[in-house]
Amino acid sequence: MGPFVGACELVCGALLIIGLLTRLAAIVLLIDISVAIVSTKIPVLLGHGFWSFSLMKLPRYGFWSMMHEARTDFSMWLGLLFLLIVDAEKWSYDAAITRASVASQGTTASQPPR
Repeated sequence: MGPFVGACELVCGALLIIGLLTRLAAIVLLIDISVAIVSTKIPVLLGHGFWSFSLMKLPRYGFWSMMHEARTDFSMWLGLLFLLIVDAEKWSYDAAITRASVASQGTTASQPPR
């Protein structure tokens, strides 16, 4: 699964950077980071293995240890959730394509198409 996950992260990360298919890329990456949190951080919270996921060796286990280990994961998760809800808006490549399409039809945003 490593090459598949790596390819998803590279492709979807590149899509997010250029602002193309932002919501679709955010959904794929939300699934990816959610699986990463469940497989690596939940065992730290519980203090023992979870399903087939093993527990890494840490000096402490529990809520605060899990929060310390997962702070970057949670930040990425919340950022992706933001992009899913708000979208990349006017700075994205999708918006540039839409603006070019509207301009080529000879309409403006203030005038509805006839």
